[in-house]
Amino acid sequence: MVREVTTNERGRYNATFLPIGRYRITATMSGFGPITRDRVDVRLNETFAVDFRLDPTAKEEVTVVGERPLINTVTSDVKQSLTAEQILDRPTVQNLNNNNTFLALAETFAGFQENPTSGQNNPTASSGSSINFNGTGTRGATFQIDGVNNDDASENQNRQGVNLATIQEFQVISNTFSAEFGRGYGAVVLVQTKSGTNDVKGEVFYYRQDSQWNALQYGALVKPDNQRPSYGGVVGFPIVKNELFGFVSFEHGRQSGQGSYVRDIFIPADLSGPRLSRGNDTPANRAWQDAVLARFGSLTPNDPRSNRTYQGIATFDRPVTDATLRLDWAPRASDLWSAATSTRGSASTTRTSFSARPRSRTTGRPTSASPGHTRSRRGRSASCATASACATRTSTSRPATTHR
Repeated sequence: MVREVTTNERGRYNATFLPIGRYRITATMSGFGPITRDRVDVRLNETFAVDFRLDPTAKEEVTVVGERPLINTVTSDVKQSLTAEQILDRPTVQNLNNNNTFLALAETFAGFQENPTSGQNNPTASSGSSINFNGTGTRGATFQIDGVNNDDASENQNRQGVNLATIQEFQVISNTFSAEFGRGYGAVVLVQTKSGTNDVKGEVFYYRQDSQWNALQYGALVKPDNQRPSYGGVVGFPIVKNELFGFVSFEHGRQSGQGSYVRDIFIPADLSGPRLSRGNDTPANRAWQDAVLARFGSLTPNDPRSNRTYQGIATFDRPVTDATLRLDWAPRASDLWSAATSTRGSASTTRTSFSARPRSRTTGRPTSASPGHTRSRRGRSASCATASACATRTSTSRPATTHR
């Protein structure tokens, strides 16, 4: 990918909405030797400056290779991020039966607070999101995936889950974020997914949880026999070289086997004595209660913790399949369009989502009075991920200040 921008009469330039990746930036001007800054890493939702000083005495190209500054002096927002490589090192196992596993990545960030209410990330439970930073509450977070809003309309929870293997970068902004994010007063959760490149690259994975590897739980009479395998893979590939790319993700999980349960049951003393008060202990009501109790059969208490407690085993089978497809089209160096569709299905429900939007667009025009121009060239053949036009704003400028 090559992007060319021209400075204005004051020597300032803007390269906006660049895809995530490593860049080589070259500044050229008539009568001056070119200067190149190599290994410039562009991250999600980042604005920073890259300065050049052209020397009229230099006739050969000068290449500068250096690490980026540890402190960003351009923006003041407080954010923490994980790259795809760092996510791979985290002890977070994908659980398809809970499509919010990716939110557990935020638990290692400073300022995270656990939601004390059960049922989090479940709109029917009305308890808010698991994302709670710096005491802002469980309903103050807002979510985006590839720059598209991912908020639940009623509870400010996330709607769509994300396969961990598809995440290029995960970021949480916990303070002083700009007005472009809105919709929340707490943290902003940004997820950028991977895209295809000119090379065919992918990975496969397999996880398994098995009760045979676990010890007998305290107080349990038997050890349930259950398994939770999960397998899948991702692959990125070119459809039209340098122009059209595809990225596919597939994952299948199944939680099956047996699970133990504990219930208190009626004993003969309960059935023979009064059951209802205030004149409701009538033969008709007793007959209705007996009909309900008969559906559960005759159970004998078997738990030593109580003379009315029964412990049993129930079988279950909960398969879940998740599939996503992403297409990136770059008709010109200045434009990049992306479209993605995701389907998650189980034995009882299927949910499909689709989003499409321009990911990158050059803004403004070069001025005739501009003294020179800069060129940004990718350090590899194609982008590994696309920074969204809404969630990413990357600027480089000749002086120390930048404009958006």
